Amino acid sequence: MTNNADRVPGEVEDKGTAPDPTEHVVCYLTCPQDASGAFLGALMLTDGRARPLHFGYVSPIKPTGIQRLLYGPTLREHVRIDVIASKLFQGMPQVPQVVFVDSQELLSARRLISSPLAYLARKEGRKDESASLSTLVYETNENTDDRDAIGGVIALLESQVNLIEPFGRMIEALKEAMKAGGK
Repeated sequence: MTNNADRVPGEVEDKGTAPDPTEHVVCYLTCPQDASGAFLGALMLTDGRARPLHFGYVSPIKPTGIQRLLYGPTLREHVRIDVIASKLFQGMPQVPQVVFVDSQELLSARRLISSPLAYLARKEGRKDESASLSTLVYETNENTDDRDAIGGVIALLESQVNLIEPFGRMIEALKEAMKAGGK
């Protein structure tokens, strides 16, 4: 038991409560292609409850025939990472603790941002007999610091919020934005 006289003014007593999810900032990035082959992109910052703090998107980008020829097999990565992700990251009002992407192809976006970045997916059936309670799997580049940071955020927030669900909202918001923009 602590004596209140021993406490430093302004110090909060630890009562064993769960961490406040509103103190966390999580980023979600998606860069799908539409039926016409145009590239789309959206970024959403949320608090730890998956409530939006910021949403940004880019208008569809349809590479020309000449661009397809010149970039060849590197076109998809160029548009998704160097054009779309770069622009969306520049427009973020704050730096997130982690960035989740919905495609392994987006892992190379890590070079554009200082925050740990990981591909996040729902675990499909267990292939081993591990005692893990997590329903998610994640993949990072070779950076082990990213793995530790991402694992920590997932462990902290997964029991409080569906960390995959914001990707679905972003896709629906992109569709709505394209409709509203006359696309």
